[in-house]
Amino acid sequence: MSEHTTSATTRPSARKRYKRIAYGLLGAGILALWIGIALDRFVLGVALYWTGGLGMGLVQRFSPVDLYDERDTTIERKASQNTLNAFAYLFVLGTPGGLALRESGLVTLPGEFYGATWTLFAVFVAFGASVIYHKYRT
Repeated sequence: MSEHTTSATTRPSARKRYKRIAYGLLGAGILALWIGIALDRFVLGVALYWTGGLGMGLVQRFSPVDLYDERDTTIERKASQNTLNAFAYLFVLGTPGGLALRESGLVTLPGEFYGATWTLFAVFVAFGASVIYHKYRT
């Protein structure tokens, strides 16, 4: 009974502090990348960006508190679902629509259209593979 336990009010503030450190490191890395680009030091900017991302990962991995709880997981799941749904509509409706407009001669599609189409296709293939993996793994 004499064992010290962390109070409920301390944990959220520690969680918030470590989240701020983690996202601060990532933000510093992004800022360093932009500065590196502006100063024509792209490789240095990328190295500092990676350092910031690695620092964020290390803070998340080795912090003494859990940075995310069930509420964060639920929010991320809903946001992911909304994002995938929006891009699914864009992919399912936009690709045939763009191709139909091209075939009718109304528009000339830029090369980026095909790159975006293949990128969306790859995202949904990766998502489907992940769903299948986790469905049969558990």
